[in-house]
Amino acid sequence: MNKDRPDHQSIAFAGTKGQGMYDWLTGPAAAIWLDRGVDRQRGGYYDSLSMGDVKNSSEFKRLRVTCRQIFVFSRLSTLGVSGAQDAMEHGINFLFDKLRHSEGGFVRSVTIDGQKLDERRDLYDLAFTVFALAAAFGRTRDTNLRDEALRILTFIQTQLWHEAGGYQEGLPPALPRRQNPHMHLLEACLAWLPLSAESAFRDVAQTILDLMSARFWSSDSECLFEYFEDDWQPCTNIDRRIFEPGHHFEWAWLLGECANAGLVVPDLSEKLARKAFQHGFSAQGLPYAEVRPDGSVADEFCRIWVITEWLRAQSTHCADFVPETRSEPGSAPLDKLQHFLNVPTKGLWFERCNAVSGQFVNEAVPASSLYHIVTGIDHLLELPQNYTH
Repeated sequence: MNKDRPDHQSIAFAGTKGQGMYDWLTGPAAAIWLDRGVDRQRGGYYDSLSMGDVKNSSEFKRLRVTCRQIFVFSRLSTLGVSGAQDAMEHGINFLFDKLRHSEGGFVRSVTIDGQKLDERRDLYDLAFTVFALAAAFGRTRDTNLRDEALRILTFIQTQLWHEAGGYQEGLPPALPRRQNPHMHLLEACLAWLPLSAESAFRDVAQTILDLMSARFWSSDSECLFEYFEDDWQPCTNIDRRIFEPGHHFEWAWLLGECANAGLVVPDLSEKLARKAFQHGFSAQGLPYAEVRPDGSVADEFCRIWVITEWLRAQSTHCADFVPETRSEPGSAPLDKLQHFLNVPTKGLWFERCNAVSGQFVNEAVPASSLYHIVTGIDHLLELPQNYTH
C-alpha cells in the first residue's frame, strides 16, 4: 500500500461514471503507462505505444510529452497509485539531465537514447515545463522546482517577448503566431498560484488574459482565432482562418478558474461555449477539430482531447447550453469519452475518429493525450479538502 494513498471511501465521485473513470485511471491506465510508458533503461518516457503489442512506437522523446507525463504521474501519486511518485521523479531527472538547453530553457526533443535532436526553444513546450514543475512541486515542495519555473518565465519574458504583445513562437521565431501556446502558459501560471506567492506567475497570467480579449477573440466573427500574422491580425491564409471547438471549451473553463483565482477576466465564457455548441458538432454529437467562422467544417475529425475539454467546460455553467438528458454530471461527453476508451487493451484509447461517420482510426496511442484525459476527468475525482502529501 502506498503510504500517501488516501482512504478510497474519502474520495468524492460525481456519480457512478465518475467512479468508473477513477477505476480506469488508477487501474489499467496507470498499470500500462507505468510499465510500458517509462523507459527505465535510457530515461524519460515513450512518446507513443502501439495499439496491438503495447510497445514503444516512436524514435524520439519530446519535451512536451515528458512534461505532460510528469503531471500525470504526480496526479496518480496524489490518487495513491504505487510507483507513480517514482515515475514522476524519473521524468524530472530526465528533464534536467537530457532536455536542458545550454543557453537557457529546454530543447524540443531528443533521440530515443537522449541525444539532442531539435534544439529549438518552443513557447508551447516551455509552457508545459512550467506546468510540470508546478505538479512536481505540489508533491515534493522542492524549492529548486519553483526556482526553475521562475527561470523559465524570465527566459520567456526576456527572450521571447514580442513588441506587438505576447510572446514569440520560440527561438528562432516562426510564423504563424498562435493563441494555443499562450493559453497553455496561462494554464501553467494558474497552476502555480495556490503554490507560490511569487508575483511573476500572476503577472504573466494577467498579461495573457488581456491579450486574449484584445487579440485572440474576434467580436466580428464571434470566435477565437487560432493563427495570426506577426502583428496579431488573423492569418490572411484562408485555410488558417479557423476556430477549434476544443479550444473554445478549454478557454471557457480556464476563464472560470482564473476568475476564481482573483484575476481580471473577459466576459467571454458563454460566447465561447455557445459558438462551439452551435457550430462545432456533427449530427453524431461529436465535436469537429476545426470550423470556419461561418460554421462550415474545415476538419471533420475529432480527437480525444476535444472530448475531455468538452467535459471540463460542462463542469461549469457552460452546461446550460446543452440539454442534459441523463442524471449524472457531464453524461454526454462522458459517454463519448468511454467510447474512445473502449479498446481491446484496457488503459489505452482511440486517439481520433471521424465526427461524421463515428469511425475510429486504428493508430499508435500518443502518451500526450493522457494529460488531457486526466484533466478532463479530474473534477470527477475529488480528494478530501484536508488531504495533503
